[in-house]
Amino acid sequence: MKKIILVLGLIFFGTTAFGACDDLQCAEPYDLTSSTSQFFSRITGQRLLSEKIGERILKKTIQKNITKGQVKADISSYSTKDLKAGRFKSATITGKNISIQGIDISYFQARTLCNFNYITEGKNGEVVIKENMPLEIKIVMTEDDINNTMDSSDYKRLINSINSIGGNFNIFNIESADVKIKDNKLHYIVKYSIPFVRKTKEVSLSADLRVQNGQIKLANTSLDNKSFSLDVDRFSKILNYINPLEFTTKILENRDAKFNIQHIDIVDNQVIVEGRVTILKDKE
Repeated sequence: MKKIILVLGLIFFGTTAFGACDDLQCAEPYDLTSSTSQFFSRITGQRLLSEKIGERILKKTIQKNITKGQVKADISSYSTKDLKAGRFKSATITGKNISIQGIDISYFQARTLCNFNYITEGKNGEVVIKENMPLEIKIVMTEDDINNTMDSSDYKRLINSINSIGGNFNIFNIESADVKIKDNKLHYIVKYSIPFVRKTKEVSLSADLRVQNGQIKLANTSLDNKSFSLDVDRFSKILNYINPLEFTTKILENRDAKFNIQHIDIVDNQVIVEGRVTILKDKE
């Protein structure tokens, strides 16, 4: 069972291949132990004990894959034997104040959506995903989370890539960027310089957030300082390219992963992102 649970932990925070999932398709349960075996596993307490052991292993595995924060794991199984074989009803991972790959997140939850999930080992010890495993993802980020993410080396490389383009055409150079969230509105503050102009300029824009083709985009962008002269539409395109929220979801994706964002909102000055991914079954 331990190896199967370790694999499950790496699925949530590891390098398993994912795909976009728009339609929920769940496999019918199979290969399960008999109803009698499941009954005795439940009344003797074996199932509960195996679930608690599995949860501790899963929590420990995930803690090793994050820089900081606390996680909680919940597993629901059919029986002890089924869980050892990699067959289980559901799994939920909840994290608070976690940091992973330079991304700060105040709240994170991933939970399986089907009541039958099946992971096993191949002949050579490799992980075999027997059935597609849809996951529902929820992320909550505060103003501090977003600004800490924007201070990461990976995000700074993104800024440098924009500056290299702007510098080549003698247009601009972004000196710094951060955000403020006020009255459930995102405010983007950017300091930039222009060739042959000594003084650094600062512009603050407010924007709504929306989901477009599964990606987070700034919408209804407007200048906070109405007297400031700026092509808002053109600048919005630049801001969307360095959008820290979209940057966050890309970091959380794996090499073959697609986090299909379904909803985004700002509530109590916190950004809430919800979406879905599916762990694809292996071809047999």
